[in-house]
Amino acid sequence: MSDRQIKVLMMVPNLRVSSGVTNFVMNYYRNVDHSKVKIDFVTLSYVDSPYIDEVKANGSEVFFLGPLLSHPIKHIRLAKKVIREHDYDIIHDNIILKSLPIMKYAQKKVPIRILHSHSVEIGESKLKERINRFLLPLLKKTATHYTACSSNAGKAMFGDKDFLVIPNIIDTDLYVFDEAKREEVRKEANVTRKCVIGSVGRLAEAKNPFFSVNVIEEILKRRSDVEYWWIGSGPLDDQIKEYIESKGLSDRIKLFGSRSDCNNLYKAMDLFFLPSKGEGFGLACIEAEASGLPCVVSSNFPSEVNITGEVVFVPLDKEIDFWASTIITELDKVYDRADFNRILRSSKYSRAGSGSMLEDYYSKVLAEGKKD
Repeated sequence: MSDRQIKVLMMVPNLRVSSGVTNFVMNYYRNVDHSKVKIDFVTLSYVDSPYIDEVKANGSEVFFLGPLLSHPIKHIRLAKKVIREHDYDIIHDNIILKSLPIMKYAQKKVPIRILHSHSVEIGESKLKERINRFLLPLLKKTATHYTACSSNAGKAMFGDKDFLVIPNIIDTDLYVFDEAKREEVRKEANVTRKCVIGSVGRLAEAKNPFFSVNVIEEILKRRSDVEYWWIGSGPLDDQIKEYIESKGLSDRIKLFGSRSDCNNLYKAMDLFFLPSKGEGFGLACIEAEASGLPCVVSSNFPSEVNITGEVVFVPLDKEIDFWASTIITELDKVYDRADFNRILRSSKYSRAGSGSMLEDYYSKVLAEGKKD
């Protein structure tokens, strides 16, 4: 392999700050030597984000294809144009399935084509799952390499095929517990005397937000000092807001939407809670641990997220009463929040532990050439 700059086209659904896939990509992007690896981005939709200015400042380009289903001709034309007019060495697909047109065309032009699994599910509904199961074999044939965020996510998408686990990483320095910052955020949110339970993720069916509200409702029957925050937005924004209002809980359950200051919001929380129906990995849980938070999550999270030993996994078939009791028990425990961050800092999920892994992988697969 020569010393010339490696050119990569990174495919993500969007550059939304609250997206786990986007944060995976950006955490590695910030560790890349941009003089050696140029990473451009292609997305399905435009979402206003500070990441756009950040990547452009590093010399990266950002392309918006538009939604495939509503504007297929325009989408395919733009996809071909991006591939045709740029001499990419690698295309790294984090979209999956809606990326089929651009991956199909890339077979003619891009030598290394990577599929990256971030989920254990391939559809948010039964209909989408059936359609995607039909399309997935076609997409897999366009790839030369398979990667995943966890062993669970890799097996779910690639079965017994070889894949590399590239761990989701975080910048642990951003999440170091800071008592002064905690008090500042809590004062601003008017929760200085409350226990704050928080969830971070898309307001989508996979994250199980209706169930979350039901659990919090049960907790509020037993504890008058609790407030619940959900950070993140998604297709269920309006429905969840209405559901909370219908229960008369708008003063106790706050929807923060998409935020760029999650690291500080974690510091203001007292416990992280997310009963997801499916998780490829669960980067938000790692962030919460780095902030010193105990975590109560569904057993659909991979066991790898329990880095501090203080993550409690609860099966989704347990009653709401059981979930509420478990959360209250964890709220009453005392933890050394700074110690949690030290544990994360020395793990493979930190920038120090794995930050160069993606750049090294790109160099390796290009040196080896296309698989047979």
